[in-house]
Amino acid sequence: MKTIVSTLWPHIRRYRKLGFIAIAAMVGEVVTQLLAPWPLKFIFDSVLFKHKAGQLLVRPDLAGHSLHLLVLLSIAALGIAIFDAVFTYVDGRATEVVAQRSIYDLRLALFSHLQRLSISFHQHEDTRVGDLLSRLSGDVQALEDLAADGMSNFVTNGLALLAMAGVLFWLDWRLASAAIVSTIPMFLVARSTTGRMRVAFRAARKQEGQVSAVLQESLTAIKLVQAYGREDYEERRLATQSSKSLEASLQAVAVQARLNPTLGILSTMGVSAVTALGVYFVIHGQLTPGELLIALGYLRGLQSPIRQLAKLSFSIGKAAAGVERIRETLSRSPQVDERPGAIDLPRSSGRIQFQRVTVGYREGDPVLKSVSIDIQPGMTVALVGQTGSGKSTLVSLLPRFYDPWRGRVLVDGHDVRDLTLRSLRDQISFVLQDSLIFRTTIRENIAYGRPDATDEEIEEAASIAGVMTIANRLEDGLDTIVSERGASLSGGQKQCIAIARAILRDSPIVVLDEPTSSMDSQTEKLVMEGIRRLTKGRTVLVIAHRLATVREANLVVVLRDGRIVEQGSPSALLRRGAVFAGLASAQALTLPDQ
Repeated sequence: MKTIVSTLWPHIRRYRKLGFIAIAAMVGEVVTQLLAPWPLKFIFDSVLFKHKAGQLLVRPDLAGHSLHLLVLLSIAALGIAIFDAVFTYVDGRATEVVAQRSIYDLRLALFSHLQRLSISFHQHEDTRVGDLLSRLSGDVQALEDLAADGMSNFVTNGLALLAMAGVLFWLDWRLASAAIVSTIPMFLVARSTTGRMRVAFRAARKQEGQVSAVLQESLTAIKLVQAYGREDYEERRLATQSSKSLEASLQAVAVQARLNPTLGILSTMGVSAVTALGVYFVIHGQLTPGELLIALGYLRGLQSPIRQLAKLSFSIGKAAAGVERIRETLSRSPQVDERPGAIDLPRSSGRIQFQRVTVGYREGDPVLKSVSIDIQPGMTVALVGQTGSGKSTLVSLLPRFYDPWRGRVLVDGHDVRDLTLRSLRDQISFVLQDSLIFRTTIRENIAYGRPDATDEEIEEAASIAGVMTIANRLEDGLDTIVSERGASLSGGQKQCIAIARAILRDSPIVVLDEPTSSMDSQTEKLVMEGIRRLTKGRTVLVIAHRLATVREANLVVVLRDGRIVEQGSPSALLRRGAVFAGLASAQALTLPDQ
């Protein structure tokens, strides 16, 4: 429980005024719990029984003072009940608001942290999107299920435990000692059981993350699954992971099922022992019947926190397991972070320098090895090479998706590590080979990189990139909602939207990852004009898989095994007749002047 509270506390304290109101109401509840048995005590001792000649006798009737006292005590009992109801309402309402808002803030903080973790984390082989979604939903939901009831129950029952123990000792220290001793076995059993449930739920939550990962992977790749007839395989894979989660959850349920009856037996044994002792004291005149009633009522009060813990142990176990996974995620630090004193980069001229850059994804296995390129403003540089040669890694260093192990990347003479990430990435527009499209309108997809753009600016960018040609064939035009990941669009249509997005962003540096690779010749011709307008006057890095893309490049850089083996203008490299010429020959590439 301590871990749960420490995780929620930074968010709870934002609502401390409302929290104080909730705590005051909880104190009021404890006071009414303490007062509740007292009217019954006086009814027993002063109305139902009377003392005569040292004997305790039942009154033969109700008259005069006894009747008035009974009425007053009944009104007092009703008043205590009304106050208890009011305190319970205020406690429940305030606690629920604090809990819901705190959980809301926690989920946003977790999502914000995940978004700012480095690309290396998200692309790591152990990172699965489905498991991250499980942490954002299932683990946070487990905390939400516990937060409101758990906070109220623990505070209220904890205060009641201390207060009732104190009153019991004031009434009779012998009964109080017996009552406390009777609760010790219950406490030990509940504590041991909660620990075992936490272990079971930790395993269950981990497996539920794996289940979410399998679901996400299978549904995202549904076209591939159906194309290869792998439905049965995916069902077996899900069943395997689900069965492990089910087994762990059932273990926790079994522990929970044994806990409640065990505590019930221990509670009854304790109450019976204290009752027998109390009856002995009453018979020998050492305690009144009303005082025995209060003692037994407070004994139930002493046992209540433990029984409440038992009832909440299921939720506590799930929440504790979820908190461990949430804290594990929050404890991760971005590998790429801003240095203290990082400066904002004003609009860049487009000068880029890679100085003896070495970097990789695994220690001791560099992908790029001492690569140096000097790119002047307004140049178009084509990166050429076989798959795995390091082209994508090189351009990923520019926006600091990764940092080099050795060497530097400079923009306008500034080491990118000395710049704020926001100002650096504002200088760059991306058109990736796998265009990322959100499930919203085409208009909002285009405006994603510049949400304050006007409709006229969006439509102009769409027209330049050829999107208007696509939108005019749709019933709602640019306001057409596309399906998740753009599944309702062709590869070429998605690429046109990505180019329009880059045009609208109007950054001085543009990174193109083979922007026409998914287009037919007609669409390619339409979009190439848009690309020319996009790249005019800007510094452009093109990852070229189809060498036809390099025709208009000022500089071609040929990479092999992480090293530069050639660089120069396209025509100069063709005349040299070396690596680039061989690649060009394989794709029947000719330049306009050849």
